[in-house]
Amino acid sequence: IQAGVQYTVRDGSFFQSATDIDYGGGTRNSLLVQERPIELTTTVSNTLTYNKSFGKSDLTALIGEEETNFSYSKFRIQGGDLLNEDVRLASVANTVSAVNEADQWALRGFLGRINYTYNEKYLLTINIRKDETSRFSKAHRSGVFPSLSAGWRIGSESFMKSARFIQDLKIRASIGESGNQFTGSNFAYLSNLQTTIYYPIGAGQVVMRGLAPVIFANPNLKWETSVQSDIGLDATLFNGKVDVTADYYFKRTKDVLLSYPLSYSSGYFLPSDVNLGTIENSGIELALNYRGEAGSFRYTIGGNITTVSNKVISLGGITEIIGGIGGGQTNRTTVGESLGYFYGYKTDGLYQNAGDVAKALPDASSSGTAPGDIRFVDVNGDGKIDASDRTIIGSPIPKFYYGINLTANYMKFDLSIFLQGVGKVSVYNAARGTLEGMNGGNNGSARVLNRWTGEGSSNNIPRATSSDPNGNNRFSDRWVENAAYFRVKNIQLGYTISSDGLKRVTHDFISSARFYFGVSNLITATKYLGYNPEVTRGSSFQKGEFALANGQDSGGSPLPVIMQLGWQINF
Repeated sequence: IQAGVQYTVRDGSFFQSATDIDYGGGTRNSLLVQERPIELTTTVSNTLTYNKSFGKSDLTALIGEEETNFSYSKFRIQGGDLLNEDVRLASVANTVSAVNEADQWALRGFLGRINYTYNEKYLLTINIRKDETSRFSKAHRSGVFPSLSAGWRIGSESFMKSARFIQDLKIRASIGESGNQFTGSNFAYLSNLQTTIYYPIGAGQVVMRGLAPVIFANPNLKWETSVQSDIGLDATLFNGKVDVTADYYFKRTKDVLLSYPLSYSSGYFLPSDVNLGTIENSGIELALNYRGEAGSFRYTIGGNITTVSNKVISLGGITEIIGGIGGGQTNRTTVGESLGYFYGYKTDGLYQNAGDVAKALPDASSSGTAPGDIRFVDVNGDGKIDASDRTIIGSPIPKFYYGINLTANYMKFDLSIFLQGVGKVSVYNAARGTLEGMNGGNNGSARVLNRWTGEGSSNNIPRATSSDPNGNNRFSDRWVENAAYFRVKNIQLGYTISSDGLKRVTHDFISSARFYFGVSNLITATKYLGYNPEVTRGSSFQKGEFALANGQDSGGSPLPVIMQLGWQINF
């Protein structure tokens, strides 16, 4: 039996003086905000294990039950126009408002597992799990997820004895089902009412505040389910110097949990949670590790790579889903393509002179083209530029991931290096749209100093304008960048003092001590112009594993270089 409790209280406060500058040109009153969010998570796990050996067989059986309960509450009070700014209490404010929030969810699971081994060569594992979640209505709360895996340690067979370079070889296969119940909203199956809706009432059309549903309730929400099959092998070769792992995986997910944007004519302005469509992921995973030594010098060299192929199989009869963070039209999902690919215009340099402009095609998004403006590509060849020329301009889903591990030991010194990277991935650098738009009151980045100022001065950064008449800032491959990167993730150098070296000082009280110096995120090699190419998934339409608006960088913090100096002592 295991139990855990996590209780978190975070007190927050914000104060804004009436003398602060308002960059919008207006005036402001003082403002005080104080809040206290409280989170409580409790977990209980009960398991019973049975072990039995008979003959050449070994059997292990396990049954268990798990429960997780989460509750959240927050009290927020806001005071405006304080009588005395030195007394930062809401009680001295002319206007006071308060908000009280609460939320909760619960998950309960029952599980069973059987592991069977015969003669240490034939392996079988059977799992079954039933989960119940509070995030769905009573009719759909339960999900049952079985799995089966088998392995054959073929390297132990007599006919493999002649292959002396093989110390161990195992072939394995598995198939299993898993579920996802994360919907973003813990009560998506119920209607969400909002109190800040205003109605004109009576003949005088007096505006009154009232209740109205703002999210379309979906009582038919159910578990998103994935069936994944794997086949692979593990091998140890050449007297234990080489380890190889290879896998092929195929995963099919149906009833995908997504937030689907509804038409405004429905009366609902926020997306509704739905089970929609089927998605497939497949690829290979390879890992290779080599161990070597020369006298007192020992080292390992390891590498791994994972490929990803993502494809939308069905959208439940819907032709396309277009969306983006903040209501943008940047990402598109259609059957037969990868999920949430970037959908926009292609560009072909800049118009350099009046002769180029004279050849410009009619453009539905342009009210006036001049030298220094972007030339957009007529993708469909109909002799004009319009929305039908939008096309795939990148994907936020990487084609592959890779990593390299290096370790070395010499006498009492040890060194470890971890390198990682991602290939064939695109990111929408939305922050550049603000810093390089050059048509408003925003600050500009240093890159705009290299903008077009005359014929031949630039062929990628357009001219500066006050109103962007050509639509240079529309969503296009100007803003979608290659975000592949290679990073020196971790380096650590250590030195160990053995018990013999410490004996005179500690009299065997300390058996060993290790001192180390480490650096994280030392170098990132990339063509990406933002702070960090490792952009997290977009929050828009994000429910579970899948996002319809992924890979959008609105200007997150740079990845810090972290240096560590520490020691480990064994007593």
